[in-house]
Amino acid sequence: MDTLRGGRDGRDGGHGRDGWRPPSEVRNIVRDSTIEYLVQAGWIQGDLVVNLPPPREPVDTAAEELARSVRAQWSAEVAAWELGDFEGPLAVRWLARWGTTAPAGTAEPPTRPARSDRLGDIADTLLDLDARRLLVLGGPGSGKSTLLAMTVVLLAGRHLGDVTRRMPGDRGVPVPLLLSLESWDAESVGLRDWLVGRLTEDHPGLPRVTGAHPARRLVRDGRVLPVLDGLDELPDHRRAAVVRELNATPRELGFVLASRTHEYRTLDVRVTGASDIEALPVGPRDAAVHLLRTADEQRHERWGPVLDELADHPEGPLGQALSTPLMIWLARRAHRPAHTEPARLADRTRLPTREAVERHLMDTVVPAAFEPRAHDTERLHAPGHWNPARARGWLAFLARELERRRTGEFAWWRLNRARAARLLAMPTLVALCIVLAESMMAIVTRVEDTYGDSPQFDHDVFDRNYLFGAAVMATGIQLTTLQWYGDRFWEPRRRANPFKAGAALRSASRAASVRRALTSLAILVVPGALLLLMAQGAYESDAFTAQAVLGYILPALVMLVIAAPADTVDAATPDELLASERRAGLLTLGVVAPLIGLGSGAHSLLTGHGTVDFWVAFAKGVTGAVIVLVAVSPWCLWVVSKAWLAVLGRVPWSLMEFLRDAYGGGLLQRYGGTYRFRHLRLQEHLAGHPAAPLPAASTTVGPRQPLTVTGPRQPRPAAPPPRLSEVLDSPPPLHELRGHTVVSNDDEYVVDARDRRLPLGHWPLCGLFMVLAAVRMAATGNWDNALGWTSVLFWPALAAFVNLVAFLLPKMHLTLRIDHRGIVASRGRRRAAYPWEDVLAVRVRQVYVRGRDQRVYGPHVRLRPGAPEPPWMFRGRDGWYLVMALHFRESVPPDLAGALTRFSGGRWQG
Repeated sequence: MDTLRGGRDGRDGGHGRDGWRPPSEVRNIVRDSTIEYLVQAGWIQGDLVVNLPPPREPVDTAAEELARSVRAQWSAEVAAWELGDFEGPLAVRWLARWGTTAPAGTAEPPTRPARSDRLGDIADTLLDLDARRLLVLGGPGSGKSTLLAMTVVLLAGRHLGDVTRRMPGDRGVPVPLLLSLESWDAESVGLRDWLVGRLTEDHPGLPRVTGAHPARRLVRDGRVLPVLDGLDELPDHRRAAVVRELNATPRELGFVLASRTHEYRTLDVRVTGASDIEALPVGPRDAAVHLLRTADEQRHERWGPVLDELADHPEGPLGQALSTPLMIWLARRAHRPAHTEPARLADRTRLPTREAVERHLMDTVVPAAFEPRAHDTERLHAPGHWNPARARGWLAFLARELERRRTGEFAWWRLNRARAARLLAMPTLVALCIVLAESMMAIVTRVEDTYGDSPQFDHDVFDRNYLFGAAVMATGIQLTTLQWYGDRFWEPRRRANPFKAGAALRSASRAASVRRALTSLAILVVPGALLLLMAQGAYESDAFTAQAVLGYILPALVMLVIAAPADTVDAATPDELLASERRAGLLTLGVVAPLIGLGSGAHSLLTGHGTVDFWVAFAKGVTGAVIVLVAVSPWCLWVVSKAWLAVLGRVPWSLMEFLRDAYGGGLLQRYGGTYRFRHLRLQEHLAGHPAAPLPAASTTVGPRQPLTVTGPRQPRPAAPPPRLSEVLDSPPPLHELRGHTVVSNDDEYVVDARDRRLPLGHWPLCGLFMVLAAVRMAATGNWDNALGWTSVLFWPALAAFVNLVAFLLPKMHLTLRIDHRGIVASRGRRRAAYPWEDVLAVRVRQVYVRGRDQRVYGPHVRLRPGAPEPPWMFRGRDGWYLVMALHFRESVPPDLAGALTRFSGGRWQG
């Protein structure tokens, strides 16, 4: 609020009453102000003139909110990385080639050095380019991700300005968005559409711009600058697709792309029209200066042997190891505790090679990250008070899980996918549900027998089924929600807020497709309509109507809102995501379950029972609903999985606190709602997979190789030997499989096979009905009744019978033919033909059937627009069509890969 008082230029001459006179000159003009309230006090003369700036457009407000959130998020992340002084970080030298036009008489644009400690110069040069396209190259641990994060903070700050330094914001600076390429399928989605989706949909860690229109304006007008990291972590065909899509992007939308040099230069395509900077090895002098500057003054003498070794032997093992920012940070972080001795790094007898130095640093950084710190009495464990040996074992388990799933992001809601948790979590939940049902039945039965209003009425046939009926209704509600949200049903839910129902409805509408929404409505409407129709012809129809509406239809609608996926504004960290899911679970427990119980209680009350019977039926209904709704929630699965893994010693009991301390110690990074290891090399080291040896560092800069291909392409460098897990995951040649006949020559590749049907999709549904039958038996208390056990065992027997019938049926005939004309595949009576003139690309993808990703992979084709589509059983997702399902890993047999290479004409992207 600004206060404006009328002023005058003359002096007070004592005129008027009490010697006061009106001002001779009045200033009632306000120009270019951002005030919200204006108060004028005193003698008011003349008109008040307020010249305010024009109102801001929604896109400007959206850009400012996005920049503010991005700066806050990545400023905290950079601070947690402990990079030293942000104003003067490690002086990493880069070889920059700005612009795309070479001077006359030269083969390529000139190169000039750049430094990461002069980040403003790099940002200024990038913003002055006509095409804001920058390629950041470097070896493993060379500081690419650090440069990207610091650039994001700098550009977001320039967009907002700095009030303390009186630096106005610059709307011409695009808002940077640091994104991982792992979530972009460039073969199916364009860059613009992907960015709009990341801005409008609920993706952990990315601020959401309200409404699709401002988001599209931001992307269309080039108001955002995508900063893309992790190109080298993608498979070859996905890297090429990313580069091709970036080349097709309009020049108004710039981007920054980071990749390892080797992985980028071995691609068949190059980023066109882009400047590039490439990291150079850190010199021994720069490394020594940084280590000395970031160390405590009391420990400068202990770093003396290290500095002497770097000065005397710059090409020695220590000098080569400390040529990357990652190893320099590890050396600084591992020897920060007072009890550590940095001089051991200079011992060439113990650490004779560069690899030995790097392994030593990655081993010693774990104990140093958990050094004791000040204890907060509100925490279960003091920060850092973890046993270093056990902490390493816990981190190794997480690293092995990430390696097994071939990902770099650890999400707490996927902890139940660990093998031990997968085997033990579900039986534990079933046992807990049975115990809960038995306990509740014992309590309500005692209350009913003691205080029942109608003791002459036999409740065994009717009232004891309230629990089972509520469980059945809750199952229908869960199936409705599962169909609506698809695979996102198992992700954390948004922060439940009864005052933000509109946001929840928007989130729910974005998460569902038309087909899934219609299926969900069918699951909701058909049983509800049948219940209402049955109620019209039944005795006490009002009771059945009330139970159908209160116990099924209304809770299902509320559950669709509560189960909306997590909102990025509300949940930007793993702890906030967990708090949101916990809150959604409590809201389910406090709203949806009581609604189902109210339906059971209303049925009891409207059928002539008393008040006590109403509360008994209500308690039974709530219990049946809790068994299904809460026990199968992501939060409950997380708790049970974490408990079992803690019992087995795989993770600590306070896993989130441990991850938070590991993040505070610099071992982990936080990308929105997930954690990542500080570097992929650290993850591979902890998982027991040695990294490929790095080339020797050199402090001299020779002539730079151009990135454009002007002549015959050079052969690719020899790839490192495959890991054991990759060998085990590779499928054998098809001719070695039983029942497969393969004919392969220069003209054709034909596979003829017969495969037995092995249906598995019915087992989860039969298992669910088996659990419900067990709950019903617990509700009736008929543990010694053979009929009750028959109803429980009937469902697994039915599932096994279905598999037996499928096994006895004749084998399905499978054929695959690949030649110069195209691909022809058949499965039973269904046949699909893909002529090469209609095929744009061939690659391995996950099989997609009935709206869900299956656990098998196989080659798929992408057809040109207008090409005839195959039968429905061959149709995948995102415009891809199945050829044949082959393996449970993302790979194909070598003989099939060779045939695709021979006949596809370059379309095969294996």
